[in-house]
Order: sequence, then structure tokens, then C-alpha cells
Amino acid sequence: MNRLRSSIRAKLTVATLLPLVTAIGVCWLVGISIIATRFADQAQQSVETNLNSAHEIFLGELARLSDIIRLNGQTASFSSVLSSSDKPSVILPLHLTLHNERLSFLTLVDRYGFVRYRAGNPGNTGDSQKNEKLIADALKGVVTSGIMLLSEEQAARENPQLPQQIAITIKATPHARPYFKQIENRGMFLVAASPVLTADGSVAGVLYGGVLLNRDNHLIDRINRVVFRQSESKEPEHESGSATLFMDDVRIATTVLDEKRQRAIGSLMSSEVYETVSRGRTWVGKAYVLDRQNFTAYEPLRDYRGNLIGSLYVGVPELPYLQLRSRINAVFSGVLVFVTLIGIGLSAWISRRLSRPVKALEEEVRRIAAGETLPDIFVESHDEIAALAKEFNIMKHRLAARETENLTLNRTLEDKVVERTRQLEEKSRQLLNTQKELAQSERLAGIGLLASGVAHEINNPLAIIRGNAELLEMSKRLNDSDQSEVETIIRSVGRVERIVSNLLTFARTKKKVIRPFRIEALLDDILDQIGHQIPLDSFTIERRYQAAGLEIEGDEDQLRQVFNNLIVNGLQAMEGGGELTVGTEVRESEGLCRITITDSGVGIGRELQEKLFNPFFTTKAHGTGLGLAVSYGIVKDHGGDIRVESEAGQGAVFIVVLPVWSLATPGNGQCAG
Repeated sequence: MNRLRSSIRAKLTVATLLPLVTAIGVCWLVGISIIATRFADQAQQSVETNLNSAHEIFLGELARLSDIIRLNGQTASFSSVLSSSDKPSVILPLHLTLHNERLSFLTLVDRYGFVRYRAGNPGNTGDSQKNEKLIADALKGVVTSGIMLLSEEQAARENPQLPQQIAITIKATPHARPYFKQIENRGMFLVAASPVLTADGSVAGVLYGGVLLNRDNHLIDRINRVVFRQSESKEPEHESGSATLFMDDVRIATTVLDEKRQRAIGSLMSSEVYETVSRGRTWVGKAYVLDRQNFTAYEPLRDYRGNLIGSLYVGVPELPYLQLRSRINAVFSGVLVFVTLIGIGLSAWISRRLSRPVKALEEEVRRIAAGETLPDIFVESHDEIAALAKEFNIMKHRLAARETENLTLNRTLEDKVVERTRQLEEKSRQLLNTQKELAQSERLAGIGLLASGVAHEINNPLAIIRGNAELLEMSKRLNDSDQSEVETIIRSVGRVERIVSNLLTFARTKKKVIRPFRIEALLDDILDQIGHQIPLDSFTIERRYQAAGLEIEGDEDQLRQVFNNLIVNGLQAMEGGGELTVGTEVRESEGLCRITITDSGVGIGRELQEKLFNPFFTTKAHGTGLGLAVSYGIVKDHGGDIRVESEAGQGAVFIVVLPVWSLATPGNGQCAG
């Protein structure tokens, strides 16, 4: 028996570990290779994209300069100056533009190409610029712009301060080609020229200007911030990425830092990059930047005449990518080692599990018979232990099937209990709503009976008071003060009479006069007449009817009283004006017609909504509190429902729901439209 167990464990261990170790080894080799390649490709693609962004920023700066020169060239005074010798009228505008727009020079020439005025060097005029292609093209009537290299003498003629700004000391740089100059005295400029037009549209001259790019940290820092998302307040960080503007292979503006953490202006690009860029081709790949390998991209720059004069560079250092790749490789290798260890342990556990002796299977059968739940035993071999395990699993599954049937039956019974409980809760809710409506009806009936008796008892003495007050009013013995008091009595008696009238209306159970009528025609009639009760100058009334031609059967006069009361209440709720919306909607599947009156007033708080339809409850200073109670009784008497939806400060919506099918005669209760 021991020999059989050992044989099973050996076969299972070899069969499990050999594929596992082989697969893990292959995964490790492929994964390391993919990570290395992917990191390099991703970094280089990112740098190439960054170069495109830097190019767009560079073009944007050139476009900004063109707009400045073009807008200033449109100044009417320039054309008049070019036709006369009046210089003072242009001195101030040109000087303001030169300083406010941070230009290096700004010059005005006439139509023959002779310099009339230099804002950066007012004393130097009269020389000819007609041989300069930029100026010659502008004299043809078009705005021109580009890059230009100026010598020390040319720059000094435009602005005497430029030569000292142009000069850049050349620094020895590893991996660079030999450079024989000690100091670079040329300057790279962004330049633009715009024609100056006369009133008849002819060219009177040209206004041209430029910005020096040597040591121009403003432009190169903006490229660095935009491309590498650095904060504007931060110093350049070579570790996150760098940008450079080259004249030939000399850095004239850069965010690359040298070993002293200073901008490496005057250093040179690597010789292998220069060999490619000097031929007018873009370089994309790894290259040395000073003494460190970077992922780089270089784009050649050409002047206005098309001559190759330098390049634009962006790049990121390779070291952070190598460090990140090493960390990922370490994590990846650690995961594979961890999985291998788990696989070895799992293989040993399975081998022991499947090589249990036959007496262990007998023990499992006994435990199943006692009601315990155990997992299946899986054996890959075809020996007697596999046969015993198979019989054991069959027995266990049969017992589990019976238990599942019992669980299914119990679950079905529980679902039925839940469904019956839900139905019972729904019936209980309906019963509570019915009880609430019955209590409201009984309360209204009791209050109505009481109101009827009180109203009849008050009417007789009220008539006597009114009569005597009117006699006093007609008396000539009353002075003005007494006359005013009598008028107050008569007005108060009138108000009491109106309250008594409302009480009688509330208490009186009039017999309904049922006849068919169009609900929207009734609403239109009320809205057309409501202006006699309330001035409508400050209100907007909108009608949203969706039940065109609908006829229902009911007491038109009583329902007119309901809707008139709701519309008046809505208008009175909007002090100072607002919007009132009256809408209808038919729900044919439910047999209901829904009428809504919406106002944009102050709204009704939740604590007041439950009291709105109670008799004598009102929020108005001179209200009786019977209008909504009477409306509630009329709607309920028609088999309908009335409710309010509102939030404080957000207006209110009164909703009246009337049955269509139950009130309509055969063939007349449907929407005709």
C-alpha cells in the first residue's frame, strides 16, 4: 500500500510541476522582453508627440508676432508719415509697441525700401532694406513672417543693445563635433513684416519687427511647461523633460541643466544628431544630451529664405525609465516566483490528498452517511483508489440532490409567503386610504350640518343690524366721525354676510345637474373671464391642453366653481406677478382626465398641505377657509380626487382627477380628438 501511495505522489508531482515551471520560465522571458521594448517605444512615441506640441507653440509665437506687426501696420498715421517728413507722430506709438510687446526691434520703411524710422535706434535711418526678401514680399501687399539670422552688425543697426544680448560663449560638450568659434555672435530672430496701406489701398511702406531668440527663456520655458506640464513657478527640471532651441548645433535657449544646475546655453548637440539634422531630416531616437542618454526628437528649422539655420528639440532622460522598468521587472519576477512557490505547495497538498489509503475512503463514506458535507475527491490515475473515489462521489451527489430538492421546496414556500405578505400590505394601504377619505367626508358632513344651523340663526339679527346701520347712515345728525364709524359697521356686516353665504354654500347639498360638456371649453371660459376679478397685467397664463375635444358628464356649474377657485388662488399666490399654467391630460387606459393648475408663487410647506382642505383653514388675511373645502366636496361627489404638490418657495401644483368612463354615457366618454 505504501508503494502505491508513493507512486501516485511521484506521478502527480512530476505531471504538475514540469508544465508549471516551464510555463513560468517562458512567461518570465517573454514578459521581460515585452516590458523593455514597450517602455522604449512608449517613451519615444511620447517624445515625438511632445515635439509636435513644441512646434505648434513655436508657430503660435510666430503668429502672435505677425498679429502685432499687422495690427500696428494698419495705423492710419503711418501712411501719412511715409508721405511726409513728420516723424514725431509715429515715435510714441512705435516706442510703446516696442516696449509693451517686448520686441527686440521695430522699424518703418517706405515703399522704396529705405528706412524712415527705427524705434530701437532712432538715429540710424536712410539705409535700404529692399534686398531683404521678407521686406520685398511685404512691399507686394502681404503679411510675411519667419526666422532670420542677423549678424552682429545687422543687429546693432536695428538696436545698439542687441550685440551684447546675442553673444554666446561656446562650451565644450561631450559627444559633440568640434566647434572652432569661441563666441557665437549671430542672433536668431522671429521676424514679421506688414504692408502699410494708404487710404486708396496702395502700399505706402512696410512695418517690420523681430524678437531675439538667443537666451529667450520665456519661449522655451513656455514650451517646457505646456509639453511636460510643469508649474509656472518651478525652475526647469531636466528629470521630467527638457526643450532646446539650437542655432546650427549651439544651444541658444534651453531648459537643459549642466552639472552646476545652470542652463546649458552655449553647449553643443551630439555629433550623430547633427549629422542627421544638418541634412534637413528629423531625428527621433536615443541620443546624448550633454553627458546623459535621453529619448530625443529634433526638428530642423529653416529661415525665411529656406536655408537650414538650426533645430528645435524636446526630450526626456532615459534613466527614470530604466529605473521604472527595473522596478516593474523586479515586481514581475517576484510575482512569478511567488506563483511558483504556491504551485509547488499546491502540488504537494494535492498529491497527499489523492493518495489517501482505502480506509480513509471508508471513513469518508461513514461521515457522509452521518450528514456531513465534504468536497469531491479527484484522482487522475486509473487504479483502485480512483474507482473507490468515483463510487464515493456518486453516493455523495445523490444525497446532495435530495437535499437540493428539499431546499428548492422550502424556497418556493418562502417566495409564496413573501408574495402573500406583499398583497396583504397593499390591501392594508388601500383600506387606510379609504378610511381616511371616509373620515374626511364624515367630518365635512358634520361641519356642514352645524354651519347650516349657525348661518340661519345669524342671518336674522344680521339683517336687523344692517337695517339700523343704514338708517343711521341716512341720518343728518351724524358728524363726519360718526359717519365713518357707521360705514365701518356696514362693511363689517357685508363681510359677515359673505362668510354666512359661504357657510350655506358649504352646507347645502345641491342636487347635481348632470350633462355632457367639454372640459377645455369650461377652462377657457374661466380664463377669459378671470380678468374681471383680478387684473392680469403682471401675469402670464399658459394653456397646455392634451385632451382636445374631450367631453365628460358632470355638473358644469359646480366644477366651474372648483376650477375658478383654484385659478383665483393660484393668481393670488403670486404677489407681484408670475406664470400660471393650466393643463389637461387624458389617461385612456385608466379612464381618467387629469387637470393641473400650476403657479410660480411662494409654494406651500409640507406641514400645511394636510390642512388645506379642512373647513375654516386659510393662510390669507381675509379668507374664510371654505373655498378649498367646498371644492374638495364637489370633486369627491363627482367620484374624483383633488390634491396638491408643492415645496416652500417653488410654487404649487393643484391636481384634479375626474373619471371619464364612469361618468360618460356610452359612446360619449372618449377623447374625440
